[in-house]
Amino acid sequence: MKVLALHGAGGSPADWDPVAAALAGVHDVVPLPVEGPWDWESVLDRIEPHAEDNPAVIGMSMGGMVAALWGRRHPECPAVIDIDGHGVPTQPRRYLDPAAVAAEIDALREAFRAHGQPELQQALEDLDCFEVFRDVRCPMLLALATRPMPGQALFEPYQAGLARDVATLPPNIEVVRLDATHAVALNDPPLIAKLINDYLPNR
Repeated sequence: MKVLALHGAGGSPADWDPVAAALAGVHDVVPLPVEGPWDWESVLDRIEPHAEDNPAVIGMSMGGMVAALWGRRHPECPAVIDIDGHGVPTQPRRYLDPAAVAAEIDALREAFRAHGQPELQQALEDLDCFEVFRDVRCPMLLALATRPMPGQALFEPYQAGLARDVATLPPNIEVVRLDATHAVALNDPPLIAKLINDYLPNR
């Protein structure tokens, strides 16, 4: 099956090379650049020329969010696989008690923006992935990392809110939890290849 592969923020199409190698030709993986301007509909429009023959779409982190947007636009898509792309920790809506972590959210937002690409950071913060997920009609796999990255701020309160929101997802979205960090697609390509091989048959 043809699979369009979308990288995370700050990444590149080459991030998918180890996963493609681990798949050993079982699927035709086509890594694409995910670039601004950061209007999400225009991002999807730039994917459209690569989507002949109705491919599956997989994304890591930001790319997973875009893959879900693709699934919402294309209910005929055979499958979407989203690797830990469910929002950003600067979104107050993702917490059980946003007021309790408001100062930490503000500090993290400033840290993110200090690294550049403020337009992208704002676009990610404005995107409510769970609104998108609830509108997806095609089969979708949402893979959730359960271990924090070193120094990852707000991980535990974010995970608590995430658990609340995951419980609201429709039945066409299958959720799997990985004993891995957010960087799982980069750190464990064979695991991601196995997810793809387990999920895509008969789609």
